[in-house]
Amino acid sequence: MTTIDNLLLKIINHPGPGIETLLAPKDAATLKSLAHQAAGSFFITENQSNLLLKILQSNKKKLSNIDDTLTSTLTTPTWSRPFRQVDQIKKLYIAKVSEELEICIEFTFSANIRKILQQSTKHIENLHSGELGGKWYAELTEKNIVGLVELLTPFNFDISSEITNYYDIIKSWNEADIRSQFLITNIENNSFQKHITADLGIDTAVTQHIIHDRSMRYQYFTDTAKNLGENLTEYIANRPASRLWINKKEHTLDAVIQSITDLKRYPMLVVFQSENEVVSTQQLEMLVDSLEKNGITSNIGVYFRFNNTPSGTIFNKIVADRQLNAKLDQDTKVACILGSKIPKFFLKNTWRPMSVLGLNTKLGLRHGKTSVYSKSCDLVLDYCDEPALLEITVKWP
Repeated sequence: MTTIDNLLLKIINHPGPGIETLLAPKDAATLKSLAHQAAGSFFITENQSNLLLKILQSNKKKLSNIDDTLTSTLTTPTWSRPFRQVDQIKKLYIAKVSEELEICIEFTFSANIRKILQQSTKHIENLHSGELGGKWYAELTEKNIVGLVELLTPFNFDISSEITNYYDIIKSWNEADIRSQFLITNIENNSFQKHITADLGIDTAVTQHIIHDRSMRYQYFTDTAKNLGENLTEYIANRPASRLWINKKEHTLDAVIQSITDLKRYPMLVVFQSENEVVSTQQLEMLVDSLEKNGITSNIGVYFRFNNTPSGTIFNKIVADRQLNAKLDQDTKVACILGSKIPKFFLKNTWRPMSVLGLNTKLGLRHGKTSVYSKSCDLVLDYCDEPALLEITVKWP
């Protein structure tokens, strides 16, 4: 009796018209891939065998001319070799990714688990799949540890002792005690006072907005109720997450820069997305005009250039004429870069941004060096038309 895998090889190697002319492109490509694996040293898995049977069954009328035993062979399918056994991997642990510690979710492909994770992206911070598949990653935070342990335990994941220890500690905390301990009026630590003073300066008039704004940076609570949205500055100050989407259709760049200025959020890193010289030139002119309206006229560095095409020359000339070429140092107030590849000298420099502003970048979708670099900042604004997908971004209003 003909086995299913031998039948598949006969169909693929048939001297007549190829299966590309008989089947839908996706089905043809899948059969070729399965035939290659069935003929190799590693046989197909049981799940792959079910997929093969499904494709042959749905296309048996088209394939019957190649082998008239197709229908009977499918009635009682047999195989020349045992199916390849796949180790079922389900692990939750902490791993180093791009120089940062993250929570790693590793599992043998499962449509159900993948669906569960996709549905959890709004509750788990920066949850995303790896480039090669098979692994998902999330930021190493207390919220994510609790959320992922409780989400994946029912699926019998092997959870590392490091994570379970963290989970037990976090669950033992009493929220009221923690809030009281980290209430700004109760913190007497000299280091805390030193950092606040170094950040704002002794002579800075500290508004209620600034107090709320810095609570995420210095990890304290306030005893004043937060008002989440009478104006843009207020909403940024009271943001529930470090990353915030600002709808450019509803808010001007002037308003965004004014809010950053009011909250004393300099130095600032500005990330340009478009490699189109015309678009970047327009964005640069708008940015510089907005900065000038808020008194920022010097210590601005644009750390990328375009080729000397007609439009590229215009961009480069604006940088030169308006003296936007400040050396990156501790006096730099605004630093501008292009795309997800941050210049190497940024990584060696002690300069760090107090805020990150992405112009049409959808930074939440990027996991390059710029994204890793910006994670150390507690205020990342995505100024674009649509919010990033698969990211914890907050919309205002």
